[in-house]
Amino acid sequence: MDGHASRVMNRHASRIMYFSDAPYFGGAEKYLELLIAALDRDRFNPCVVVRADADLGGFKERLQAIGVRVFETVLGSPYHFRGYWDLLRIVNRWKPDILHINLAGTYDAQASLVAPVARAAGCRLAVSTEHLAMVEKLWKRHLAKRISTLFIHRVISITRSNVRFLTEVHRVSPSRIEVIHNGVDLAELDDTRPSGVRSSVGLADSAFLFAVVGSLIERKGHRTLLDAFASLGATSGGPSALLVVGAGPEERRLRRRTRQLGLEGSVSFLGHREDVRNVMRDIDCLVVPSLMEGMPFVILEAMAASKPVIASRIYGIPEVVVEEETGLLVSPSQPLELCAAMRKIMDSRELARSMGEAGRDRVEKHFTSAAMADRVESVYESLLRPGAAGGGLAP
Repeated sequence: MDGHASRVMNRHASRIMYFSDAPYFGGAEKYLELLIAALDRDRFNPCVVVRADADLGGFKERLQAIGVRVFETVLGSPYHFRGYWDLLRIVNRWKPDILHINLAGTYDAQASLVAPVARAAGCRLAVSTEHLAMVEKLWKRHLAKRISTLFIHRVISITRSNVRFLTEVHRVSPSRIEVIHNGVDLAELDDTRPSGVRSSVGLADSAFLFAVVGSLIERKGHRTLLDAFASLGATSGGPSALLVVGAGPEERRLRRRTRQLGLEGSVSFLGHREDVRNVMRDIDCLVVPSLMEGMPFVILEAMAASKPVIASRIYGIPEVVVEEETGLLVSPSQPLELCAAMRKIMDSRELARSMGEAGRDRVEKHFTSAAMADRVESVYESLLRPGAAGGGLAP
């Protein structure tokens, strides 16, 4: 849909208000952007509410370019009463049919207290998407979430692995949970140009190039990967290199560890890149050594680019990466096991190629943004159907 067409709204389309209080652009915000871009604008008219102080890169501008209204709120904490009043005014002004809360972490959106606030402002229906339902229980917010969940009619989980946490920890009724996997826009990912990353780091075409992509934070497992890569260099028979793509608070420690391991010549820190989809075309294998993940878009992007994936066997990742078919799964925080998997992929270009092709086929069949949006739209329609609202929720 082009920018002009996206601005021609159906006056009778249902209004969906998306709420995100993320302080920076991450996987959860990518989900929101992909979902909204694939939404049927003849039936649904979206707007987005974000924090005024959030650093979301070009997120707001990209949404506005496709005709999506973006509101900014000062709401930034569970005890920010002026912020709740601000949200009330926004809801009253736009009058959404459904509030859709995007929860990067299960206790975000003020532990979902924005749901009863929107209800008080006249929004009858609420949906949430849970990305990381397995985060450590925060007792001060746990009770607030239990209460606010009463005002949420459907909970979309991006993984099957989240369901146990939602039902057992957060007491969400199984009948209100819909598992809808993430999806990517294949047309957008296929519209790529070479990133030039190999030449920029002085790497020969014959060298095997691994990459890790994501924020440089502890739960992403970069330290385990550096240790594994150091062992790989001591045992493999050919040249290899590692790209570290992303920025974050762990960068200084990771650079120091790289020096300690003597890897300065083969590990390159590229910082934040806007052209990750192009970088994917130039690598040979993506490595995701995380300690906690839902369903990382970077895995779907690598598979869409026909690249094999080595990843931690945790939470939602095995729902995407098929062991020995589209990639290899390893235990988290086990550098020697990770090293063995990297060596296996590196030593067989044919294996890497076949896994990459199988990954592309799997994404085409099961993980497109169009399929994701279609299923979310079905959730909206089921709630908007006359007589369907309620479901035992707070009146």
